[in-house]
Amino acid sequence: MSSKKIRLGFIGAGAFISARHLKTAGETPYMEIRAIADLDRERLAEHQKKYQIGYVTDDYRKLLADPEIDLIVIGTKQDTHARLIIESLNAGKWVWCEKPMCETREEEAAILEAEKNAAGRLAIGFNRRFAPAILKIRQVLTKLPRPWIISYRLQSANSYNKSSRNSFYHGRPHIIYEGCHILDLAAFLMESQPERVFMSGTDDENDIVTMEYPDGSRFVLVITTRAGGIGLEKEMMEVFTPGGAMSLRDFVELRIRGIEGEHDHLFEPQRCPFGKEVLRWGLDFWQRLCNRLVWEDIPVNKGLVPIRLAPEEQPFSEEIEQIAAPYAGLDWRERNFECDKGWIGAFRHFAEAFMNQTQPATADGMAGKMANDLGFALLESKKTGMPVNFQKYQTAASAPEAGF
Repeated sequence: MSSKKIRLGFIGAGAFISARHLKTAGETPYMEIRAIADLDRERLAEHQKKYQIGYVTDDYRKLLADPEIDLIVIGTKQDTHARLIIESLNAGKWVWCEKPMCETREEEAAILEAEKNAAGRLAIGFNRRFAPAILKIRQVLTKLPRPWIISYRLQSANSYNKSSRNSFYHGRPHIIYEGCHILDLAAFLMESQPERVFMSGTDDENDIVTMEYPDGSRFVLVITTRAGGIGLEKEMMEVFTPGGAMSLRDFVELRIRGIEGEHDHLFEPQRCPFGKEVLRWGLDFWQRLCNRLVWEDIPVNKGLVPIRLAPEEQPFSEEIEQIAAPYAGLDWRERNFECDKGWIGAFRHFAEAFMNQTQPATADGMAGKMANDLGFALLESKKTGMPVNFQKYQTAASAPEAGF
């Protein structure tokens, strides 16, 4: 690498950023946390105790003016993303921003203009592009004939709960604020734009999406907001082609059928000390381990009923109890292991691209715009009850207002 270290400045350091990118920065030898800007002073104090940080502040503009910061990480609420992206790019920084990129098509245009004129690069946090399981699926797809039928399920149960009017997400559509991950994934896998898109569903956003492509391929997404169960894997994907099929569950188990030269795969969870056991015993072991270590702390009234089988049918009982014993009494965050959705890989790749001064393969401003535009078109379809010609929609002069 051309530089020894990359110096990071974090604008916003809430729960997600703290659990993902700050943690990755703290674990990565070539990353230095130069500064954190946040309005929560207690949170800043906690991070100062945990990490070696140059300084903390409640004024993000100090980070933009700091010549010692190479990369800005934006983890604030989504209604500030566009402004902070533009200011950071104009300050000459490389910029990582969490999803979605912005909230309106006017903001999209302003971001793309800033990106075009910037010395730095912009990455939107569509991490699934870097999940090992997704990369394997994409590699296999390159040798399979089209059309492809891809079916994806994103079930959030109560984890995306907008019932409170005090919640930032109240009134903001799930298909934009979380579904954008899967819309970007569709673009990444299909490598083309759909001709028509359609979404139907309920007022509480249990929706079904169909995207139709020129070659006859289809991408179908079932996305739930108030339906599902915590103990079931949040995400599942199935791929059907004239040359074979694939099935991915929880980014851990990939089954490949009917494709010459290919075989099934298991993928190790990230930051999990029991990765070898997962690779040995598979998805069932992984889910029951999570149930034992973390999920059983979640009250049933929040949607969890523990995974139960008759004692004589319960696999891995002794192994899981041996693993769980040392974790008794620890905070749940110290027992929370996650499947590898590409968070670490994507973030490190972008940092390494800066250090090597190479073009990153992360999602850029155009990818952020594509995911947003698909979401906007799907909302229009749901509103009218009719399919939307996506290519015409993209070139239309009218655009949704902020707040949708």
